[in-house]
Amino acid sequence: MKKLPILHIILIVLLVGVIAFGFFANQKKTNTIDKNLIQTGTITNTGISETNSLYEAEQKQLQEKMDSYTTYNTAVDTLDITLCEKIINNDTLKKKCTDNVYSAQAAKNKDATLCEKIQDTKTKAHCANNFIYEAITSSGNIADCSKITGDDALKNTCTKNIVFAQIESTSFSGTTNTCDSLTGADKDYCINRIKKNTDVELLQKGTNTKDINICKQIADLSMKNTCSDTIYMTLALEQKNASLCTKIVDTARKTNCTTQFVRINDVNILQKALAENNLSLCSTITTPDLKIKCNDSILLKQGVANKDNTLCLKIHDIGTQKQCSDAVKLRLEQTK
Repeated sequence: MKKLPILHIILIVLLVGVIAFGFFANQKKTNTIDKNLIQTGTITNTGISETNSLYEAEQKQLQEKMDSYTTYNTAVDTLDITLCEKIINNDTLKKKCTDNVYSAQAAKNKDATLCEKIQDTKTKAHCANNFIYEAITSSGNIADCSKITGDDALKNTCTKNIVFAQIESTSFSGTTNTCDSLTGADKDYCINRIKKNTDVELLQKGTNTKDINICKQIADLSMKNTCSDTIYMTLALEQKNASLCTKIVDTARKTNCTTQFVRINDVNILQKALAENNLSLCSTITTPDLKIKCNDSILLKQGVANKDNTLCLKIHDIGTQKQCSDAVKLRLEQTK
């Protein structure tokens, strides 16, 4: 390893000594100045005092705001107008407080005069309009809805509710012109409702009078089909005309019509078969329960009459079969 010359070492030691002396001398001077400033209070104490005062002022202002909003909420909840006066340094909130309390008191006590004490124009109008709205809905006079000013939403609600009340009434006999004062979805609902009411009336009239032409006036397709299907089924059964069943649109109704018509025809065959004691006629019956009844009834009659238990054994119903066998047995015993 290469060593430094003696002269270089001496110079380095001297340089380090000079730097160290300068550092400690400057540090001592700084400490002396800071100590004097703290003792005299010229800088540091003044800064601390000003900072504390600003913080306290901000905290006080924040607390006042919180107290004001708490007072506002309590006043509105309890409808206590005197609490509004306790709101300080916030005239806007105080005004809002008194306006809302007077508005709520007016609604609760049904006292329209309290609306006059409200300062905000919009809030005052809303308060007064509510009383106008209640009076209009009671009278049902839609023209009076125009008396509501400065509140288009309430005016529209007024018009809508009166129109809807009219069309829902059982005594309503108007047309879709009743809906002209409405707009958008409300108008669409109104028109469809009136059409439905008209369709219901036509449906009832058509089925009661059995007039297909009335059914054709019904706008709703489902109701129109119900009307005509009901009439065709009624006429088919009354006139004993199965061909009318084919005019029925709904598949289930058409099947029911055909089934009912077939059953009526089978009942007639049953009655004829029993009257004639003709077992062969029973085979022409298509309705299962009627066919069984036809066969069992005639077999019972013939079995007992002929004292033939083999005929009894052909009976489908177990109870009827036993009745037949017992009767045959009794007759056979009587002839011995």
